[in-house]
Amino acid sequence: MRQLSLIEDIAQLAGALPAIKAAMRGIAGAPEGEGRKALPDKLNTIARASGIKLTGGNANGISEEMLHKILSPSDDSRPPSVLMLLAFYKATSNPAHIRAMLRAVGLDLMTEDDRKLRDYARAILDQKKARKQARKLEEEL
Repeated sequence: MRQLSLIEDIAQLAGALPAIKAAMRGIAGAPEGEGRKALPDKLNTIARASGIKLTGGNANGISEEMLHKILSPSDDSRPPSVLMLLAFYKATSNPAHIRAMLRAVGLDLMTEDDRKLRDYARAILDQKKARKQARKLEEEL
């Protein structure tokens, strides 16, 4: 049996923000790309429709400049909020940044295909268990 180390868990958390930001930069694309230029508008539309605020302070929304600062690997002063992470997913339909966040605590996302495979495996195991139980009952007869 292996004893869990608190230090190992802390080390994983220390790398969470850089991993999340790296995933978000990968999703957003190049700073000069059309995808990244359209992203602030998508995020602001989602925020308005949801009635949420993606930034602190008095800002009414996310500007292209603010998005660059949030995604910058060297700027730790503006970590994305949980609502920002969720809105970013809704805007891009890519969960890589959420996956990076969850992996920092030893978890992962389950896709629809993963769920189907899990359910299929569970059904197979249930069938095997039922067959074993039926054989046992047969032997008792």
